[in-house]
Amino acid sequence: MRAPLTPATPALDAAGTPYSIEYGDIYHSADSGPGQARHVFLGGNDLPQRWAGARIFTILETGFGLGLNFLATWAAWRSDPAHPQRLHFVSVEKHPFGREGLATLQARYPEFAPLAAELQAAWPAMLPGLHRIELEGGGITLTLAFADIADVLPRLRLAADAFYLDGFAPDRNPEMWSATAMRALARLARPGATLSTYTTARAVREALASAGFTPEQRPGFGRKRVMLAARFTPRSAQRRGPAAAPEWSERRAVVIGAGLAGAAVSERLAARGWTIDLVERGAAPAAEASGISAGVFHPQVSRDDSLLSRLTRAGYLYSLRRWRALEAAGHNLKWKTCGVLQLAKDSREEARMAATMRALGFPPDYVDYLPTASAKDKSGSALRCGGWWFPESGWMEPASLVAAQIAASAACGKLKLHTGIVAHALHRVGENWRVETAEGATIAAAPVVVLANSHDAGRIVPFGVPLKRVRGQLTHLPTGSLAVASVLAGAGHLIPRADGGAILGATFDYEDGSTEPRAEDHAGNLERLEHLLPGSAARFDPATLEGAVGFRCVVADRLPLIGPLPDAGSLRRNDQARDLARLPGLYGTFAYGSRGLTWAALGGELIASATEGEPLPVEGDLADAIDPARFLLRRARRGRP
Repeated sequence: MRAPLTPATPALDAAGTPYSIEYGDIYHSADSGPGQARHVFLGGNDLPQRWAGARIFTILETGFGLGLNFLATWAAWRSDPAHPQRLHFVSVEKHPFGREGLATLQARYPEFAPLAAELQAAWPAMLPGLHRIELEGGGITLTLAFADIADVLPRLRLAADAFYLDGFAPDRNPEMWSATAMRALARLARPGATLSTYTTARAVREALASAGFTPEQRPGFGRKRVMLAARFTPRSAQRRGPAAAPEWSERRAVVIGAGLAGAAVSERLAARGWTIDLVERGAAPAAEASGISAGVFHPQVSRDDSLLSRLTRAGYLYSLRRWRALEAAGHNLKWKTCGVLQLAKDSREEARMAATMRALGFPPDYVDYLPTASAKDKSGSALRCGGWWFPESGWMEPASLVAAQIAASAACGKLKLHTGIVAHALHRVGENWRVETAEGATIAAAPVVVLANSHDAGRIVPFGVPLKRVRGQLTHLPTGSLAVASVLAGAGHLIPRADGGAILGATFDYEDGSTEPRAEDHAGNLERLEHLLPGSAARFDPATLEGAVGFRCVVADRLPLIGPLPDAGSLRRNDQARDLARLPGLYGTFAYGSRGLTWAALGGELIASATEGEPLPVEGDLADAIDPARFLLRRARRGRP
């Protein structure tokens, strides 16, 4: 288990310069923080000249600190008519400031006031992991890695054009300047990438040179006589760098499936200027599982902060950002952050949940432990136990989200919707995939195809993963039957409705194809209700209740399949994920199980980032955990075909 995130404490030294109590060093030159940012980091990387006319340009920074380097870079991007279409700024920070502390210190730099206010408004919660913030309508993407640099650098998936090395002095923070850290940077560098830093320490120069950078001294800033700049010029035999960005004959994609997964990836690609053909076999979008009346969204929590916990946290936080951005753009979403209360099943589990909160140290605006009395107050109901309280979680009508994402894609002038058409087969013709009906007619063709069609994906492209179809039945409790203020979760879930009714669910039945609600499944859902609200189920007759049925898609490890699809025929025994041949231009985003609302937006961003060659929005181990090739690779390592 990782140590809890420790925020930085706002402080000033005797001269009034922002100062780190943790490291005993100042955050920037006493002469001028903005001046240092422009001279050392922008100037040291020959920016903005080097990014002129680029479509995508990526900067990796070690040490976000007060954010002055980012703000100076943002200001330079704004003022440069030749700026890149999309600037990615990825920054690592072990001890980030909270929003209030950041605002207090950034107020000292009035030249950045409008930009700083926008950054502060978007500032993420104090949670470990990657946080992606879109600014300037997607023209600038800030990805903050709240993590120890030694831990996160090997797990970043990006190709950097420039590096800002801005940690505290090497004698105060040696880990950030180690030879290991410089080699990790080299593995993320594009050929010809540049680097700059204020330090000229001999150990740093030697570590850079050993990693393949050619350092040179340049005039320093203020009272510091010299600084370092460097260019990445490795011997090819010594490096294994990031993969080259994909190249497409045209930026056009066919997305198969217009549910949560397909609508999300369509919106993310359209926002980057791609033209999308969205193919849906139903008569309208969200015609299948995404058509349920309401679904719950909240992250998973575990004491060891497992892969599942980290992945749901990343998806949940990114989803909230995207949904609020859609609303800000004028799209109507039917959702409510009424809070989700995940109840313990007994006193022993409740004690474990309380201990987990103490160990993780997560902020209470993300998740908190509530004892029974407090849980009763939040839910407005009589409860047997307390549990975890997710204050920003709640419920969403999935169809409203799908409609908003499709509308946003269409607003870019980039979407054509095909409904009532079954994508039966794919054929590669030159550089394009041709999507065909059962009669062989072409629906659409493009260099990129994204399968977002749940369990039907395996029929179109067999890629070695057994997809399981799971039936889920919801029960609708009538108007005025229950008074609950928040979503309750545990053995099942209970979603309150404004009319005093509720949605209760859900069953989980493998390979059950029945599409009609059944009384016996309503009875099973009422058993779940009894666990959540003791004494409440007896008032309902299963035979008189109404409900709805949807079908989920899952795989054996219950994680989604998101990423480039593997070429199963080329698999070799010792292949790693990066070595395995992929079907060119073919991606998947499906098998979300019961977490479509939590994962779909992140899945769309991950696919769009991969097609563009942009930094991924998650760490490499998370990307590997959801890689569609993971089952093939496991079998290959075990010597199975």
